[in-house]
Amino acid sequence: MKQTLLISLFFLISIAVQAQTLKGRVVDAATNDPLEYVSVYLNTTTRGTTTNDKGEFALAMPAGTYEVIVSSLGYEPLVYTAPTDSMPSAILFKLTPKAQMLGVVEVQGKRDAQWYDNLEVFKENFLGRSWIAKGCKLLNPEVLTIDFDHSSGVLSVAARGPLLIENSLLGYKVEYLLTDFTYRTKEGYVTFEGYPRYELMQGSKGKQRKWEKNREAAYRGSAMHFARALQQKRLEQEGFNLRRLYRLPNPNRPTDEEIAEARAHLRANGNTTTIPDSISDILRRARLPRFVEQLDMNPVPYSEYLTLAEGKARLSFEQFMQVVYTGEQEEPAYVRSTSDFLKGATARKPTFQTSVFSLQADTVGVEPAGNFLNPLDVLFEGYWSWEKVGDMLPLDYQL
Repeated sequence: MKQTLLISLFFLISIAVQAQTLKGRVVDAATNDPLEYVSVYLNTTTRGTTTNDKGEFALAMPAGTYEVIVSSLGYEPLVYTAPTDSMPSAILFKLTPKAQMLGVVEVQGKRDAQWYDNLEVFKENFLGRSWIAKGCKLLNPEVLTIDFDHSSGVLSVAARGPLLIENSLLGYKVEYLLTDFTYRTKEGYVTFEGYPRYELMQGSKGKQRKWEKNREAAYRGSAMHFARALQQKRLEQEGFNLRRLYRLPNPNRPTDEEIAEARAHLRANGNTTTIPDSISDILRRARLPRFVEQLDMNPVPYSEYLTLAEGKARLSFEQFMQVVYTGEQEEPAYVRSTSDFLKGATARKPTFQTSVFSLQADTVGVEPAGNFLNPLDVLFEGYWSWEKVGDMLPLDYQL
């Protein structure tokens, strides 16, 4: 007992020593006047503050590398990457007024039924469709500008101000500074970028216990859980199985040239003549997937994809990695979303949560808090791609 206590005390003291305080001022870039009530926070955490009447602030930071977000209504936000091991004693932030705010009168137009339909599509692909995400409420949808291009099938969403989200099942109020949202409906591909700030909701002891239970459920098996376990080389102990996944060209699918020629032949001859068996066969096999997958069932040694140096972790690998979390099964809503064409007894049963991820860069850094340094350098498929903002936890969350 004494030994355990001493180790725990040493760990707490180490964190306190490594923690830093970022100090600075925020001014108007044009006038150099101090800006009051500017929001300064660590991206995807509950840690934040606001400037005083002199534009000054002080923000405590745990050890690590974080994005400091400086945001105020009517100004372009600033993002400052701050590593606590080489942080300046003070910093001056200059905010630039947004161009559309300079003398522009906003005309409130009437939103039609299509806008509200697109809003629901946005919420499903931004907040999510899990049981936790269903408890999220977007409080200010009026700040959204939604555009859907029918020819390309691309849904684009922008926001004139931070999105205010209430997550009643996890007990968070979220202020999300959305910088980009693109949903390519034809490819089923969603990307979004932004900077959320979390605030703990107040509630009774009963609500607090329920929120803690739900937060743990959201954490278990998440990409954050995986990244933290990866840092400690504890994937198997934490319930993760990682295997290499290869995607190879499907030998049974015709080439793009063969498919184009077959379709040109069909257009040229119309439906008045009998389609040759060779053309019919090409068009039939054109519906086959482009790639076939091969899963290597052998465990992948950490040395083949992970490097740890001076407390910093980096990922580097080719092709794809499949991650199976054995601690929980898939949600029924996820099963339905992946097997809509199946009905009744033929519909598949939930199994362990399975995700696939790949790297879009040669190497990707992983922070101890459980975040990837450049999120767009990591592509998620499967279960992790299904979970959205409604399932996310702040980086300073701990079990």
